[in-house]
Amino acid sequence: MKKEALEKMRKIAYAKKFCDTLLELNVDYQWCIKHPEVLGCEMSKQYYKRYETYIGHDYSICKNLLLQERKGEHRILLIIVDDTKNIDLKELQKRFHTTKLEFLKQDLMKELLQTVPGNVSVFHVLFDKKNQIEVYIDEELLQEKLLAFHPLYNGMSIFLSPENVLSFLNQINHSYSIEQIPEKVKTLQYSKDLSA
Repeated sequence: MKKEALEKMRKIAYAKKFCDTLLELNVDYQWCIKHPEVLGCEMSKQYYKRYETYIGHDYSICKNLLLQERKGEHRILLIIVDDTKNIDLKELQKRFHTTKLEFLKQDLMKELLQTVPGNVSVFHVLFDKKNQIEVYIDEELLQEKLLAFHPLYNGMSIFLSPENVLSFLNQINHSYSIEQIPEKVKTLQYSKDLSA
């Protein structure tokens, strides 16, 4: 068997074991699906469409942004929003009283959360034993029926209620905050017809 195939089997087994851990914590999920590894919400969306007969349309694909202050205290924030939300980072910095934010470096991501870019999910805070990561969940997500996250592997997805996401964080004693995450204001642009 090829090395890549063995590695994929290991990742699937790891994700399945994590799903079992969720059930042991009484964190229920409605659906667990396997799909090719994805590196973003748009790719996930394409695969989820194949399963909509089962999972329906009433779910939100969660975008998980892992950000760090460039200067100062170097606070680390995990911002969780619907994938369609275009976050206003300048407003976010004001609201959370941070210096300029940038994406967390890959080596620090690996050290703190045992993951890599494209595979970040709320479940990775399981590895944040010192509560170094500030978790902020967009309040709009609490209105959704189901939220989609990767169970520590971006080749699988689980769909669970917002209440069960919060239950997970409570069960592992990780702090979090429900916030109104600012969105960039969409402006209409008008072009002048110079030929008139």
